[in-house]
Amino acid sequence: MNKKVTLIVPVYNSEKYIARCLESILNQTYTDFEILVVNDGSKDKSQEIIDEYKNKFPEKIIAIEQENKGVSITRNESIKRANGEYIMFVDNDDYLDTNYIETFVKAIENGDYDAVIGGFRRPNENGKIIKTLQLQDEEWSKFMVVAAWAKIYKKKYLIENNIEFLNVNIGEDIYFNLKAMLMSQKIKIIDYIGYNWYFNTKSVSNTTQKNITQLQVFELLNNCYDMLKNNGLIEKNYQMIKTFFTKFIEWQILFSTKKLDRNVINEEYDKLFNWLEERFPDYKKGQIIGYTKPKGEVFSVRVFTKTFLILHKLHLGKLLTYVYSKIK
Repeated sequence: MNKKVTLIVPVYNSEKYIARCLESILNQTYTDFEILVVNDGSKDKSQEIIDEYKNKFPEKIIAIEQENKGVSITRNESIKRANGEYIMFVDNDDYLDTNYIETFVKAIENGDYDAVIGGFRRPNENGKIIKTLQLQDEEWSKFMVVAAWAKIYKKKYLIENNIEFLNVNIGEDIYFNLKAMLMSQKIKIIDYIGYNWYFNTKSVSNTTQKNITQLQVFELLNNCYDMLKNNGLIEKNYQMIKTFFTKFIEWQILFSTKKLDRNVINEEYDKLFNWLEERFPDYKKGQIIGYTKPKGEVFSVRVFTKTFLILHKLHLGKLLTYVYSKIK
């Protein structure tokens, strides 16, 4: 019998966390769901733990073991395998509040939406909450959480619009969610926080995504831009999309230049901003980039985005990036 919701959980070397993740799903107040757990070539004891839960909860868990394909391919294949009317994604080291599924299902069915977006909190290894993001019902909120989690999607909507993850080593969620959030007008934003994005210092995003020269940044940017243009989405959402790419490039140049040579930083800096200027020649005007906008954005993020853009205009952006790369 098909379930209402399929939760897709890709697993890779998560023996320390996968039990907590699965327990948080199994302990939900909402019960009409299945868990599609895909072991993507783990080298540790993840499969043993998955098997234990599969044997204990055969009516809830579908377990697949495969050679390593990467999270993008795994998620894309899992969407097609899913039996549920709705799709949710959970990362293998994260966990959910007990009313998480129930809250999202009620929200998406209340208005027959194609997708619903929520916020998150970020606990660390010591249980301390280092960040909380509660979304406001504003258009910009669609661009604030580009991860696949903290959302629910109608499976039919994803399939019919060919909404898939891009197979790159950075930002595969960005490609997926830009399309998912903009292809439909039936997107709902809720102020609920029920997803716990665990701050794992050993995760891929906290260990490997540091050297910009090793990341497929331009493959991501080009594919995102082409997808948006080919679907006529840039013209309809120009200011929002321009702001998103400006913010992303600012973030990327700071986040991924740790301890790099100054000449390398300068080269990558120029390449990124040249990309931006070629596609958004008026990006420096930043009509919705300011200390009080975009509406709904966190104040500290607005300050960062606006200040960086000012320094860039004053030709001080490279110096800021170099200094930041040495002290972070």
